[in-house]
Amino acid sequence: MFRCCFALCLLILVSACKKENKHPQWDIEVYGPLLHATLGMNELVGSSSIEADSNGAQILDFDTIFSAFKIDSIYQIKDTTLFTFITFPNFPSSISPGTPFVSNNNDISLGLGSIQLKEAIVSSGKIRLEIKNTLNSKVNFIYTIPRAYKNGIAFTVNATVDSASVTDPKFFTGEYDFSGYRIDLTGFAGNLVNSLTYNVKATSDPNGVVFNVAGLDTMVNLKSTLLSIRPSFVRGYLGQVNTTANTTENIGVGGLIKNGTVLIDSVQMNLDIINYIGADAQAIVSSLRSINNLTGNIVNLAAPSFINHYLNINRAGINSSLVDSLQPTFYSIQLDQSNSNIKNIIENLPDKIDYDLSLNLNPLGNNSGSNDFVFSEKLLDTRLRIKMPLRFALNQLLLADTVPFSINNATDFDAVGPLTLTVLADNGFPFDMNIQLFLLDNTQSIVDSLFVPDLIAAAPYDASYRATGIKRTEIKIPVDAIRKQRLLSVERVGVRMKFNTPDYPQKIQFYANYKLDLKMVADGIYSIR
Repeated sequence: MFRCCFALCLLILVSACKKENKHPQWDIEVYGPLLHATLGMNELVGSSSIEADSNGAQILDFDTIFSAFKIDSIYQIKDTTLFTFITFPNFPSSISPGTPFVSNNNDISLGLGSIQLKEAIVSSGKIRLEIKNTLNSKVNFIYTIPRAYKNGIAFTVNATVDSASVTDPKFFTGEYDFSGYRIDLTGFAGNLVNSLTYNVKATSDPNGVVFNVAGLDTMVNLKSTLLSIRPSFVRGYLGQVNTTANTTENIGVGGLIKNGTVLIDSVQMNLDIINYIGADAQAIVSSLRSINNLTGNIVNLAAPSFINHYLNINRAGINSSLVDSLQPTFYSIQLDQSNSNIKNIIENLPDKIDYDLSLNLNPLGNNSGSNDFVFSEKLLDTRLRIKMPLRFALNQLLLADTVPFSINNATDFDAVGPLTLTVLADNGFPFDMNIQLFLLDNTQSIVDSLFVPDLIAAAPYDASYRATGIKRTEIKIPVDAIRKQRLLSVERVGVRMKFNTPDYPQKIQFYANYKLDLKMVADGIYSIR
């Protein structure tokens, strides 16, 4: 006993005298999660627009509003320039200080063609003034647009140009904000359209001296330009404008589904045209297409009472020139399997709906007495609504997605020996699933695949094919050392699942509690540095 104790003490003393290892290593067995994903009907359909009734039966209720037209398709106010000249009578004279030279009631025509505007509220734009002076006197200018008001004050610019000569003219240039002004476009006499009236008053320097002018000398040389005028509201006659739009709307019905066949039970689609324009209109939908960009398949809507038919839309109303007082009108079309091939449209699993829409304003002419109106940000909206019970049959449906994948502190691990991955699948859907996993690098390229040798078993279900519980499946995946090393650098894993609903083409109802919970855990030996 004495000898054993002595030997043990000696071993401890010797060990204590050794230099400390700065890089110790341990081999440990690790069993931990690598990925976790949950798949419900929101992910399967690829839409958040899913509701459930009191029994838990799920319904797709997709609803979106989008605008097909812009104000430029109805009218545009082009940049417009007008020159104002005042010349002295054809005889020489002396001009006293403070002498006025006036040019009033000048009308600028906006040149809008068949559009006849009487009133506008400007949301953005500028007025540029360029003045040239050749008189031997400083000149003070007052430029006004007497029928353009903002906060009760008419648009007014005061400018001064220094004394000059014919051989040495002086210039003034300025740009002025015109936004927020309400303008009368009926001209000076109030009997025109598209016409903006302005006045110019020029006065020789009141504190100057007498100067001489020759006959026909230029007293006022002014150029005024309307720049980028964009009204927020106009009133008048909007003409018989014809405009078209091609609109594509992402609807996500296809979602993550990459292949396979879907047979749906029923579907209803409503297309509402919402008119905010104060003018009667006719709309024509010449085509509507279901587009599956993955397969390249396009299905055209067949609806004899809708496609290429005139849809007569009444004018909107207002109580004032404020957008809040707008009273839009509606035109609604309902499509189902009794009047269209809407089932084929949805069974194409579209990620986009594309349609061509034409709009004709005032098809019967100026019935409003030039009291049409339009707000630039409120023209014509289209509301697309798709309502469909999630009751269908699935055949060889292929679902694909990617999920995060990580081993915490992977840089501190060295692969040692074999590794086993275990897929734990808690399936709440009433059908089996085939699963395949792919390792993805940071460019989303596949660098390896993990063969999954077994099915994910279906949840138990009753005679109506409704799942009555959850079925767990455990799948073991052996991984060699080389593949295990790849796992340390992977950030995401691609998941592909293929499945059929039971007794295809029997349609089954999907419920809110249907989910697939998927986990992967690793069981192996690592060396921690």
